[in-house]
Amino acid sequence: MPHSLGGVGAGVRVASPQVARRPRLRWDVLELLPTVALGLLVLLAALLYVWQHTYVVRLGYEIERLREHQAALVQENKELKLEMGQLRSLKRVEEIARNRLGMVTPKSGQVVLIPQPAVQ
Repeated sequence: MPHSLGGVGAGVRVASPQVARRPRLRWDVLELLPTVALGLLVLLAALLYVWQHTYVVRLGYEIERLREHQAALVQENKELKLEMGQLRSLKRVEEIARNRLGMVTPKSGQVVLIPQPAVQ
């Protein structure tokens, strides 16, 4: 039997004509779409939760810092009020008037009281 090239022989298969692909792959991708969307939604919810938690913690630290600042300001206010009271003390004013300014207590007759005029 003559052997010809391209003929059917032992161990050689004839190639079948190319079969057109079915659109099955597109449907497989579309079937995964809800699963992927659900996964993205869960991921988004998890990221939102982590962001919210981080934001709350950051605000907590900010509140604590502001409370400490407020306490320091309240303490400073108390100290300033005490200092103001000491500076307004009549005893201190009299001491400054006598020692620094050289003032003395007026003698009788040096003080003249002027009557207030009647308000019209």
